[in-house]
Amino acid sequence: MLAAATAAAVFTAALVAYSLWPEGEGRSVAWSDLSTGVGPLTITRETRRVFRERKPFAEYLAGTGGRPPAVDFEVRQLLLVSPGPRSSTGYSVEVSGVRERGGVLTVTVRERSPELGEQVEPRVTFPYRLLSLPAGRDVYVDWRGR
Repeated sequence: MLAAATAAAVFTAALVAYSLWPEGEGRSVAWSDLSTGVGPLTITRETRRVFRERKPFAEYLAGTGGRPPAVDFEVRQLLLVSPGPRSSTGYSVEVSGVRERGGVLTVTVRERSPELGEQVEPRVTFPYRLLSLPAGRDVYVDWRGR
């Protein structure tokens, strides 16, 4: 009887430990970059915005000068990330990857700054990335270096 109770306690402790143990990075998720098809945008502040419907996305783009890409919002959602205005053409936004864990998509991005001596044009630019992601999941942006 004591052995059965001990085995049950060990099993319960193992289940609790398993449920609390981190799952690691999660699984990689397919995504696509739609930025080049949208064209240059004027994004006046840091932005991390998810669009799950066509109308709000089209309204947002109307104020930034972009062309809406063809997107089936039944199966895809869009993520727009931008650091805001920058002082030269040497800045960009790089996407390291997209991973899913527990129904949440984590998009890892970082801003690339121009290196000393790099040939850039001094003018205001608005670097961004517009990503197509699977619909129906929450999105978290892990902006490295911020």
